[in-house]
Amino acid sequence: MELEIRPVFLVPDTNGFIDHLGSLLQLLECRQFILVVPLIVINELDGLAKGPSEGEPRAGGYGRLLQDRARKAVDFLESRFERRDSYLRALTSRGNELESIAFRSEDLSQQQQGNNDDLILSCCLHYCKDKAKDFMPVNKDDPIRLLREVVLLTDDRNLRVKALTRNVPVRDIPTFLRWAQEG
Repeated sequence: MELEIRPVFLVPDTNGFIDHLGSLLQLLECRQFILVVPLIVINELDGLAKGPSEGEPRAGGYGRLLQDRARKAVDFLESRFERRDSYLRALTSRGNELESIAFRSEDLSQQQQGNNDDLILSCCLHYCKDKAKDFMPVNKDDPIRLLREVVLLTDDRNLRVKALTRNVPVRDIPTFLRWAQEG
């Protein structure tokens, strides 16, 4: 089987916004890709930006840094969605696109069991069109070729493995950014 990757949609995970917000901004500004933000990522960033709940121990220096970066990411997303940036989309775990993130809670009680990584991966799979007629070779000896227009952007090893087992292309943000700048 061969994967043909022509990126149109980029799906970053939560840590992508925490650790590489500047690079994501560069990818958005180049106007070659559509940045798709899973709603669960926005919700995770909201939670991190708020910091510890009442009664939870206060985090040290790293906790404050994490909270600061999450707040910057949320501010960035809110401002871009308010401007209706056509290269930015929010996506629910069911594959519904949102034009605004003003109301961004999602009822996950009816969802299948899984964790947040599974919800992020389901957003990627929304852009994978795997109908047999589209990828089965005409000649039986030719390889099966899957076209992918989505790339998951993450440093998370477990999420990377899950994505690769589902034939979803995955790169870390600095590597993808270098590739995009060269192309």
